[in-house]
Amino acid sequence: MKYLAALLFLIGLVITGCRRDHPVQPQFRDIVDAVFASGSTTAKSQYKVTAYADGYLQDSYVSEDDSVHKGQLLFRIDNDIQRTQIQNAEVNYHVALHNASDSGAQILQLLSQIAQAQKKKTTDSLNYLRYKQLIPIHAVAQVDYDNARLTYEASSASLTQLQKALEDLHINLSLNTENTRSQYRIQQQNNDYYALTGEANGRIENVYKKNGDLIRKGDVIADIGAGLQVARLLIAEEDIRRVLLGQQVLVSLNTDKDHVIKATVTKIYPSFSTDDQAFIAEATFDSLVPGLRNGTQLQSNILIGENKHALVIPSACLLPGDSVILAADHRRIPVATGIRTLEWVQILGGLDAAQSILTINPGH
Repeated sequence: MKYLAALLFLIGLVITGCRRDHPVQPQFRDIVDAVFASGSTTAKSQYKVTAYADGYLQDSYVSEDDSVHKGQLLFRIDNDIQRTQIQNAEVNYHVALHNASDSGAQILQLLSQIAQAQKKKTTDSLNYLRYKQLIPIHAVAQVDYDNARLTYEASSASLTQLQKALEDLHINLSLNTENTRSQYRIQQQNNDYYALTGEANGRIENVYKKNGDLIRKGDVIADIGAGLQVARLLIAEEDIRRVLLGQQVLVSLNTDKDHVIKATVTKIYPSFSTDDQAFIAEATFDSLVPGLRNGTQLQSNILIGENKHALVIPSACLLPGDSVILAADHRRIPVATGIRTLEWVQILGGLDAAQSILTINPGH
């Protein structure tokens, strides 16, 4: 019995040591539930200016922070060899075009041969008809008639072959013209690879090469941010389930901490970012922010819920398991809670405004 009494006394001391008589009265106030998220600003869409050919960077027409528009010439890579290839392709195309015309050497030669063959056929035809008329009256020998007929048939066949050769030549020269024209166009298109232009309106964020640098196909020369600036928010794993599209965000930029900017959650990425060790959400600013620069660090609160004139107690008064200790008789009673912040806890039930509670100070 003495041992039990001593034990109860010791427990009483421990309880008394963890509880200080600081009665607190529940109060009514507006309370906001929010999820904290750090992050930075970023362009809504970004793209990289990438080289499509090897060479040396010859000209840079833009630098960091310059505004660019779609189709604007940004960089030019030295293309002396390519210009030579274009010139060669152009010469080949014009030669093929000339050869395929009526003044082409091969066509003129065949036309001359066809004209001669036509004359010969005409002569052989007249000779054959003459022998044909004489054969019934036995004015010519049969062998002479047969030779005249064979000569006429041979000249007719020769003319037909030459005409077919001309038709084939036209087809081949036409195909060659098309091929050389295609090669000329390809070389012209390849030349475009040496002139790098903007794909969309935006702003130059980074330039990685300077004039004279060797450029390899696939090298990134610059980064361009396009579209409006948005807030890229890093959200902890335990908070992501509470974040929804359309929620309001209060943003404080590190460059202007005295002002709060309103934004709205417009995108939530589905996958966890291993690089950032957080889930990613985007918030679009409700109005245009003057002078906002890409990559500006920020702090934000995503508003989850808000209650006007809510019954609240200090967070320090809430015990694990959602209970409080009444100041009147030191009884521990359960309470139903709502919104929680670092300072306040909303009470939904189990405690009324007239009941005072104790603040718990562990370690005293």
